[in-house]
Amino acid sequence: MAEELIDPRDTLIAELIDLAAVEPRLVVLDADVSRTTHTRQFRDRFPARFYDVGIAEQNLLGISAGMATMGCIPVASTFSVFASMRAAEQLRTSICYPRLNVKVLGGYAAMSDAKDGATHHSIEDVAITRSLANLVVLAPSDGVMARKVARAAVEHVGPVYVRVEYGSMPVLHEPATSFRIGQGYRMRAGSDITIAAYGSAVARALQAAAALARDGIDAEVLDMVSLKPIDEDLLLDSVGRTGALVTLEDHNVIGGLASAACQALVGAGMAPRFRALGIGDTFTESGAPDDLRDKYGVASRAAVAAALELCGRADAGPRV
Repeated sequence: MAEELIDPRDTLIAELIDLAAVEPRLVVLDADVSRTTHTRQFRDRFPARFYDVGIAEQNLLGISAGMATMGCIPVASTFSVFASMRAAEQLRTSICYPRLNVKVLGGYAAMSDAKDGATHHSIEDVAITRSLANLVVLAPSDGVMARKVARAAVEHVGPVYVRVEYGSMPVLHEPATSFRIGQGYRMRAGSDITIAAYGSAVARALQAAAALARDGIDAEVLDMVSLKPIDEDLLLDSVGRTGALVTLEDHNVIGGLASAACQALVGAGMAPRFRALGIGDTFTESGAPDDLRDKYGVASRAAVAAALELCGRADAGPRV
């Protein structure tokens, strides 16, 4: 049977439409990219509750902050690279500082915006948003989880940043799966090594685990959907049993999951065998996402090679 593929932006917007049917305070704002973000689907259903502010991301978040003070639940949608950097001051000072009830959707996250090139890659947004006080940071790994995350974000009272990678992604979670902020998931149980990921990298972590199984290595895979707050209990339990950790993310290794994991492990007095796979101290270049993942060492084969090394089986060689 063919693998089911869903674009998370579609299910996320569908969930917002469902929520808006019962929550009259919910409004959506967009920075003139509604065709790409698919928020025009919300516009078509609730035209009086949709606002296109133009290509002006600082204004997008400023208006959202003002609407939140009047009792609305604004969802501000744009590309993640602009939400996290161009409008960083508004996100920090106008939304996070007063803990306003604004939800920011960062679309085309990571390297998923191949058509617009390297300047539109968002490989710093997790580091930026995780550093902002009062801000929840979430990153769904598939279309099912995108729905769960959208609902949790809207129901949470306070600022939330949702990092959404666009494009067809395999379905990893069951529709009945529940989610709460601060929760991660054990996607595959294992005893030899832990591979922790989020977003589209979770599917590649599962591919790596399948390849490692052929070499006799039992890898546990974690989906760290909630990057802030992170599920420390899940991470520490897993690494405490396996004794080794590989973090895999389409993001700079500084400030992302690798940094969050290190903070949790050191805080718990744990020093496992560890490899952080992410974008190094470099800017990315334009290209197809999978080609770039190979180039920058965040493809499945890189996770396999790192796991083999940590398990003392580097001679086996990656097979993905």
